[in-house]
Amino acid sequence: MEAENDKRFGGILGGLKRLIFNDAPGNVPADPEEVKQPVPQQQEAAPVKAAPDPAPVNTFTTTNPGSSNIDEQELIQKIYQLFESINKPGVDFFELWNAAEKMGGPTPVNIQNAFTTLSILGLSKEMALKTGREYLQEIDQKIKADVQSKQQEKDHLVLQLQQEKSSLQSKEAELEKQILNLQKALQDTKAQLTQVDSKYTKPIFVLDDKMRVGLSALTIVNKEISAVLNTVEHSVK
Repeated sequence: MEAENDKRFGGILGGLKRLIFNDAPGNVPADPEEVKQPVPQQQEAAPVKAAPDPAPVNTFTTTNPGSSNIDEQELIQKIYQLFESINKPGVDFFELWNAAEKMGGPTPVNIQNAFTTLSILGLSKEMALKTGREYLQEIDQKIKADVQSKQQEKDHLVLQLQQEKSSLQSKEAELEKQILNLQKALQDTKAQLTQVDSKYTKPIFVLDDKMRVGLSALTIVNKEISAVLNTVEHSVK
């Protein structure tokens, strides 16, 4: 599958590099299996500086929490569709690339053959290089704009994550504080519970004793008074 994708999708960028960085297509060796064809001499083009690598996208975590299930080859296909959507009128680099693709892929020989054919329609090497670079620049700008948009969306999510995490951490700290206070209150209550008996046992005992003595004294007094009353009732004349 990877070899097939390289053959199909490696064509555009590979072809772009061969077309832009090889100033003399006729000097590029053809694949052994391809038929050699005469190559007309072309005017030398100025060397082209390679475009700088795109800036790396900042990641929030150092570990991958999971796959996004995005197919890289599917995205590559979408970039090619973008390339086709920005095709400009006239014969330019896009037609050169398209013709080479129809010949079996943008190999040096196919590019040269396509260029030879399209040169009849007015395509020059300078025009192919100029429009090819313009296509690359426009594709690069559009993709980077999309990446920037996703970076902003990610930054928003990261901010939300940090805010929600901070809120939960504050709530956690408050709950832990409440738990500590409750634990302390529980221990204080248990300590008071162990002392509550001694606090009331003596007063209760004193009251019990007073009631016992009081009732005992009342019984004695009642007997004495009853005896006197009985004497008065039966003996006094």
